[in-house]
Amino acid sequence: MIAVAEAQGRVDRLMNRSAVFYGIRLLVQRLLGLFLFLVGSGFAADYHSWVYFGTGLAIALLGWAYIYRINPDVLAQRGKVVTDSPVWDKWLLGLYWLLHFFIIHLVAGLEFGERPLMENAFWAGMAFVWASSGLALAALRVNPFLESTARLQGERGQFVVQAGVYGVVRHPTYAAVLLSCFGVCLVFQTKWVLVLAILIAALIVVRTSLEDRMLMEKLPGYSTYAQKVRYRLIPFVW
Repeated sequence: MIAVAEAQGRVDRLMNRSAVFYGIRLLVQRLLGLFLFLVGSGFAADYHSWVYFGTGLAIALLGWAYIYRINPDVLAQRGKVVTDSPVWDKWLLGLYWLLHFFIIHLVAGLEFGERPLMENAFWAGMAFVWASSGLALAALRVNPFLESTARLQGERGQFVVQAGVYGVVRHPTYAAVLLSCFGVCLVFQTKWVLVLAILIAALIVVRTSLEDRMLMEKLPGYSTYAQKVRYRLIPFVW
């Protein structure tokens, strides 16, 4: 019994370290996005930029702290960088991360002096960005299997999660990305940010379709769940 307890303690410590590492990665990710924006803009910024990047950083860290308090295991699982996810997921996820967190912010910086900023549109965009974070956090709160990669987690006894936002759409974190894409367009209000946001949204739609098909075929109970919750991303649409 002592040996089992010690082994479990080692696993718990490892999980806690992985969850902390994920938080550090979030911090670096947000700061790097800001740095790329500043590089693109020639280190020029206005208060709109600081509102966007500052609140994004604060929400990410506060959200991490909240989930760490109630379920650090899900953060540890999200911190995995090498998994047995399908090849299509590795490619789509890698491209998504580059575009969504880094390239789009560099481009926004490059277009910084060209934007005809409309104040009302900016705050509407921020509302969508904040709503996106709230939706993602709501999904993390109820789904212990919400890894960053799309894979079946048989070793963890994966089952179909139907609580909370999963009773509205089947892929709420991907729906959150769509909200974020719409919000970013309104925040920066430039041509190439719009083009990149559309590309990111298209990647998410493709990834949702492929992951949903995989779960339908291989996760017990998912097809029944899909009959109950009909919409993948957008209620009453798809």
